[in-house]
Amino acid sequence: MNDSSETEYVLDEQLLSNMKCSEDDERMEEEDMDLKVSINDPELFADPLQETNSASANFPWLFKDEDIMLLCDEVTLQPAKSRGKRGRAASTSGTYISSNGQTWCLEREAQPNTEELPLAKQQACGKGPVRSATNAVEAWMLLFDDDMLRMLQRIVNEQIRKRRNRNDAQRLTDLTELRSWLGLNYLCGVFRNAQYSGPLEELWTLELGNAIFRATMSLARFVFITEMLSNQPDDGQRLWQKFLINSRSYYGASAWLCVDEVPALVDTRLMICCDAKTQYMTNALLVQQPTTPSKELVQLICDYKTTGRNITLGSYYATARHCDLLLQYNLSSICRLSPVAGEYPKNWTEGTLRSGSKRLSQRCDVALLSCGLPRQLDAFQIEQHTSTVCSQFYELATRYSTEFSLPKRQAEERQLHPLLQLLHLLLNIAAMNAWILLRLSPKGNAHIEQRDFQRQLGLFLTQQRLQHRLHRRTTSTSLVMRLQICEILGQSNQRLLSEATGDATQRQGVGVISLTRAMLPEDVTLVSRHGEKHRRCKPCARNKRETKARTRCQQCQAHRCGNHLISRCYDCMGLQESQLPESNKKEQ
Repeated sequence: MNDSSETEYVLDEQLLSNMKCSEDDERMEEEDMDLKVSINDPELFADPLQETNSASANFPWLFKDEDIMLLCDEVTLQPAKSRGKRGRAASTSGTYISSNGQTWCLEREAQPNTEELPLAKQQACGKGPVRSATNAVEAWMLLFDDDMLRMLQRIVNEQIRKRRNRNDAQRLTDLTELRSWLGLNYLCGVFRNAQYSGPLEELWTLELGNAIFRATMSLARFVFITEMLSNQPDDGQRLWQKFLINSRSYYGASAWLCVDEVPALVDTRLMICCDAKTQYMTNALLVQQPTTPSKELVQLICDYKTTGRNITLGSYYATARHCDLLLQYNLSSICRLSPVAGEYPKNWTEGTLRSGSKRLSQRCDVALLSCGLPRQLDAFQIEQHTSTVCSQFYELATRYSTEFSLPKRQAEERQLHPLLQLLHLLLNIAAMNAWILLRLSPKGNAHIEQRDFQRQLGLFLTQQRLQHRLHRRTTSTSLVMRLQICEILGQSNQRLLSEATGDATQRQGVGVISLTRAMLPEDVTLVSRHGEKHRRCKPCARNKRETKARTRCQQCQAHRCGNHLISRCYDCMGLQESQLPESNKKEQ
C-alpha cells in the first residue's frame, strides 16, 4: 500500500515537471515570435518626435521617393561577373584587399542583406505652432524668439552704457527699435545684393533710397547700433545655442539627410545637417577647437538615432568607419569613396563589392559606398539628389545676406568682429529656415519666392516702430514723414490730414495771435486763460456760493467764474461785422 502511494507521488511530480517545462517552452516560443515581429515591424524605427499628420501637398520637394526607387526587374537582376585583365588569369575568388587590410568580395548574386534597414518613410513637416503660421514674421519669430531678442538687447545696451558722453543718436535701445533694426538688415540684403551695389548711405537718400529706411530710423542710429555689436567681446554662443534649439524643435525631418562642412566664418568651421528634400538646416555645429570627426558626426545626428533614416556624408566624413558608426544607431548611409582612401580596394575596376553591411559600386569613375541601404533604392540617384544639399543651402541663405547692411569700413574689417559675423550668419539661416517653415505650413503660401519672403519679413519687423512714430506727436516726426508712414503701412491718411487741417485752422483762427507776431510790453507774459484745476472764485466765496471754475484772470491769474470774469467785446477787439461768426451775428 505504501509502495503504490509513493509511486503516485512520483508520477505526480513528473507530471508537474513536464507541464512546467511545456509551459516554459511555449512561453519562450511566444517571446521569440514577438521578437521576430517587432524586428520586422517598421514602427520600431519610428521617430517619437515625428508627427503623423500629412505633409504639405503643395510644397515643391527637391525630389520624390519615386525618383530614387529601382524597378522590380532591376532589383532582382544579378550583377555581372568580373573579367580579369588581358594576360592575367581570371580571379575565381573575386576577393579584393584594400590598403588598410579590409577585404571586399565580389557580389555575384542579388541576395538581400540581413543588415539592411527597413525603407524609411518619414516626411518633412512643421511641428506645433508652425502649422498655424500665416506670414513671414510668425514663422521667423518661432526661430528668433523674444528671449533671443532680449539677449541681443542686453548686449547692445551694456556696450552703450560704457560711453560717457552720449547724444540723442546714442541712447539706449528697446525691443521695438531693435526688432526694426533687424528688419532693416533684412531689407538691406534685398536691396543691396547686386554685384556692384552703391554705398549704404544711398538707401537713406531721397533720390536713390527707400522711404521705409528714412521712416524707421536715421542712418546715424542704424550705424551706431551696428558699431555697438562690433565692439562687443561676447562671441554669442548662447544666442547660437538658443537658435539651434528652436530650429530643431519646430521641424520634423524627412528620411533623407545630408551632413557636410560649409565655409561660413573666419577661423571657425561650420558643420551642418540639412534635410535633402526641403534644404532645411536641422542641426549645426560651430567648431573652433580641433575635434575628432566621429564626435562631430554623432552630435549632428543626435536627434535621429534609431529612426532608420539615411545620411549622406560629405567629403569630410566620407569613410567606412563613419558608415559603421551610423549603422550602430540604425541609420543607413551613403558617400563617395576617394581612390586614395584606405578602404578603397586594390586592382578593382568593375562590379559591385560587399564587405559585411557595406556595398561598393562604381559608375562613371565614381565609387559609391553605401551601408545598410535597402536594395530597392538606387544609390547613385540618392547620391545625385542629396550630396550637394548643404552647399545649396548655404548659397541660398547668403543670396540676400544681411552682411550687405554693413558700412564699407566694417565690411572690410569683418574678420575682427566675431559676434557680428555670427549674428549675420544666424539671421541668414533664420530667414532661410523660416521661409521653408512657412511653405510647409497648411495656412502658408507654398509658392512664395525667397526674395518676397525676406522683403515681407523686413516690412513686418519694422511695422511696430512705424506705428509708434505715426501716433506719437513729436517735433522730430514731421507731417510729410507721417504721410509717408501711412503710405508704407497701407493706411488711409484722411484722419491725419483732417487733424492737420484742424490744427492749422486753430492756429490761424479769428482772435488768435501767434506769440511770434504779438508786440507785448516788457515784463508782460501771456498765460493760459484756463488753469490746471478747478478753484474757488473769491467774489462768490464772499457770498457763500462756493463756485469753482478753471477760468482765471490773465493778469493776476486769480480764478474767476463766468459771472465775475471781465471779457472784451468785439468792438474793443477791433473786429468788423463781416469777420464775426454766423452764430454771433444772429445773437446781435
